[in-house]
Parts: sequence; C-alpha cells; structure tokens
Amino acid sequence: MIKVFQILEEEKQEAINLAEQKCTIRMAESLIKDEVDTVVIMRATGLTKEEIEEIKKNMLTTK
Repeated sequence: MIKVFQILEEEKQEAINLAEQKCTIRMAESLIKDEVDTVVIMRATGLTKEEIEEIKKNMLTTK
C-alpha cells in the first residue's frame, strides 16, 4: 500500500512540474510577443537562451 502512495505522490509531483513548465512557457511567449529582450526573459523565467529560441521558433510555426 505504501508503494501505491509513493507512485501517486510521484505522479502528483510530475503533474505539478508540468503545470509549472506550461506557465513558464506562457510567460515567455507573452514576453516575446511584447518584444522583451531575451536576457530579461531568461531572468524572468529561468529559461536558457536556447529554450527561448525554441519557443520563438514554435510560435512562428503555429501561427
């Protein structure tokens, strides 16, 4: 039974992490749309330059 609770706790933490990632990406997208400098976006979100560039690329392909 303890193993079941451990698995549930791990899944819960994974869901929380995924939600936080989505929130960070949305924030970065918003800042990108506002033409905020990449360095400022990096500081605000904790994302790397490469991650921000990937988000920018994805924004262009999903228009």
